Amino acid sequence: MNTGKKYKTKQKESILQCIQDNADTYITIHQIADSLNKKGDMVGLTTIYRNLDKLVGEKEIAKVTIDGISGTCYRYLPKKQDSVLFYLKCEQCGNLVNIQCPELKHLYEHISNDHNIFINPGKTMFYGRCDNCMKK
Repeated sequence: MNTGKKYKTKQKESILQCIQDNADTYITIHQIADSLNKKGDMVGLTTIYRNLDKLVGEKEIAKVTIDGISGTCYRYLPKKQDSVLFYLKCEQCGNLVNIQCPELKHLYEHISNDHNIFINPGKTMFYGRCDNCMKK
């Protein structure tokens, strides 16, 4: 019987720590596996998938599909309610740029309050050109 308890296992904690260590970007399951293996944490892909599903369900991480990136990507969701993070995917170089701007928080609140639409910041992605590509 599932009582809804959150269980902490060494593998789950290692996976979450790996995602937190890469909090400024999205990370794929293969990048997680490579990172864990480099640290000596031999965790199988099945275990990683199972724990990622649990972490998504617990709203510790976000799961998204990003154009041009093979496979599902994951990123850490900050606990602070006032943290509204968005990302820009550069259409020229493909890099993901973390956008943490107070004006975006106002936009998020406006759309939520005035249009009764909830935006999931864990899955929000802007597309355009990054600063480096704009300078070229």
